[in-house]
Amino acid sequence: MKQCPIFCLTKDVEIDEFSEMINWAYDNKNSDTVLILNEHEIQFYQDIGVWEIISEETGNYLFGLYEDDWIFDFNFMKNIITSINESRIQLDKNLNKIIFILNYAIENKRSVVFYL
Repeated sequence: MKQCPIFCLTKDVEIDEFSEMINWAYDNKNSDTVLILNEHEIQFYQDIGVWEIISEETGNYLFGLYEDDWIFDFNFMKNIITSINESRIQLDKNLNKIIFILNYAIENKRSVVFYL
């Protein structure tokens, strides 16, 4: 089953190559700034509307399973956090971790990768 990382690099790591960043996420799956979801979880968050929120906030309307996004814009990140918190979606440990990763990225001027 496909493993799909959502992550930002920690403040002490500098990697510019996208494929190396993905490898870092898999190698650091227990990091506070890495969340690895499986295909069933990705589909669940699709079904409850999480990816639709991210699509609307980033303008990437293809976002979802087998589509990824690399978010550099801190305003997009803030808007995603606000929209998730204002939605009727029940926050769980994975959504809380996504929000944590987005906040960490904003505070540490990092991009966030959704490699779905």
